[in-house]
Amino acid sequence: MDFREFATRNVIRNIRAYFAYFLSSTISAALLFSFTMLILHPNLNIAVFPEYLQEGIRLTIVIAYLFLCFFVFYSVSVFLKSRFKEFGILYILGASDKQIKRMIGIENILISSVSGVSGVILGLVFSKIFLVASGKLLGYNALLFYFPLKAMIITLVSFVLMGILISIFVTSIIKEDEVLTLLKGTQKPKSEPKTSTILSLLCAGLLIGGYYFSITSTMNNIAYRIIPVTAVVIIATYLLFSQLSVFIIKLLKKNREFYMNKITVLWVSNLLYRIKDNTRMFFLITITSAVAFTSIGGVSAFWINKEVEVTKNFPQAFFHASNKKDYERLGFIEDSLKKEKYNYTKVEGEIKTISHRRNTIALNIIDESTYHRLARSFGEKAIDFNSNEAIAGKPLISDKKDNILLNNINIKVVSRLDERIIPALYDELYILKDDEYKKIKGSTVSFCAFNVINYKDTLDICKSYNEKFKQDKYSEDYVILMKADILESHKIGYGVVMFLTIFIGIIFFVTTGSFLYNKYYMDVAEDKVKYGQLNKIGLTFKEIKKVSTIEIGVLFLLPYIVAVIHSFFALKALKNAFGMEVSTAAFLVMGSFLIIQIIYFLIIKGNYLLEIKRSLSNRI
Repeated sequence: MDFREFATRNVIRNIRAYFAYFLSSTISAALLFSFTMLILHPNLNIAVFPEYLQEGIRLTIVIAYLFLCFFVFYSVSVFLKSRFKEFGILYILGASDKQIKRMIGIENILISSVSGVSGVILGLVFSKIFLVASGKLLGYNALLFYFPLKAMIITLVSFVLMGILISIFVTSIIKEDEVLTLLKGTQKPKSEPKTSTILSLLCAGLLIGGYYFSITSTMNNIAYRIIPVTAVVIIATYLLFSQLSVFIIKLLKKNREFYMNKITVLWVSNLLYRIKDNTRMFFLITITSAVAFTSIGGVSAFWINKEVEVTKNFPQAFFHASNKKDYERLGFIEDSLKKEKYNYTKVEGEIKTISHRRNTIALNIIDESTYHRLARSFGEKAIDFNSNEAIAGKPLISDKKDNILLNNINIKVVSRLDERIIPALYDELYILKDDEYKKIKGSTVSFCAFNVINYKDTLDICKSYNEKFKQDKYSEDYVILMKADILESHKIGYGVVMFLTIFIGIIFFVTTGSFLYNKYYMDVAEDKVKYGQLNKIGLTFKEIKKVSTIEIGVLFLLPYIVAVIHSFFALKALKNAFGMEVSTAAFLVMGSFLIIQIIYFLIIKGNYLLEIKRSLSNRI
């Protein structure tokens, strides 16, 4: 048996230890393969997407691959440290440092290659369902299956290359003198984890402050708060696991009546060490999960609310504004509406734009007559107002003004519209009396608005317009806003972004689940000895089951619960800033991940207790 065969058999002998790493790598490879297969689909032309979506797709591939490399490096490095006894025996038997590192390299390349092949096969099995679902999400009809040879090659090469790179870096962990010291010497007992009261209080203060600034965010300040609040919450999360949680457990220990109650003394003492030892893992899982929940929940909220947002920001089915009368384009739209026999209303008017001394944002003005015609086109009753008064045309404005200064005349804002009457492109809109409007000096554009009740049915007219004129809809000379076309663009844009966030979120969730499995596997050998000794002095398996359920439950669910709380406040900030409903999206996203996490927890707990029970049975 040569050395390569020895390394291969070593992987087979340790298949249970490598199982989670292999399974997670296989699922990740399947996701990466499916994503690559979709991007390279012959019927999907990525070049037609806006530049920001193309950049998002490229960035997603980079993030996914880098995170997978980090995941593999972390998983392998943790697992290798649990094999120091095995490596020590090999060193004593005469294996050189070079041979040990070569064995580790062969193992990693073998697992990466096999998981890459398995992932491609798994991706091919579910490729039809994936192409249909993702195609519709991206705004295409069901994408047909094709043989993705290029995607297969890219996936396999990526995973083999990843195995080689990880092998180079991870072998630096194994040092012969350290391994032999651990093998020959006795392991020192762990000292009780220390905690700082000041850092614990700082953690609580940072969390409260971060959450407060999240729920008080508005459209005007969210851009300035998002980075500082995120940094504060990240720091607080690390302190939560390294300081505050240990501080709370020590307080529980001081309550002797609670602490000395039956098995409580056992699980509280175990948690004290487990949480402290797993601080980095808890921190990593919490942050990645919070990012996944917030991203998917936020994008899902935009996806769910896309029609509401379009209706709110673009009242008319067609809105054309220009410095001069554009008979060709307006004629095409009106003739198309007549040809298709749509019932529509048409309103013409003008908008004046002036600079405001107290604000760098330009103000848009329309007269009362135009406002009345627009209100009638929506079937709404107009609001009456007096001279030297104005109506604000922007609903739900956060920084309300009592008056505006126009041509050195203070005009009082007496009311606000509940809904926009012209598109959000003219956001700072005010309505004045006709005679006062005439006195205002500013640049003027003429507009023509067509309103159709079932605006989504006009998508074919929008497509015909785009095919006929093929110019940029946002020109220096004119602006054309077509509501059905905008909704279709939103569907594609949000669909692509949601697809990318779900893809990254699933990779985060799958790989972090493997972190927990690796930790379980490392602890089970030590726990067999511990519970075997406790069983001898009277601890029953039923009591061991209760203790283990609490410990594994905290190990699996604590990072998730903290991530859910972080995401809740992040989505709350999104709701406050953009005025959209996020409850449905949050419930669907976090509920789905919770169900998966509970299933994973039950499987791991079952395997763990089975191992402990077998160990106890063998001792009898």
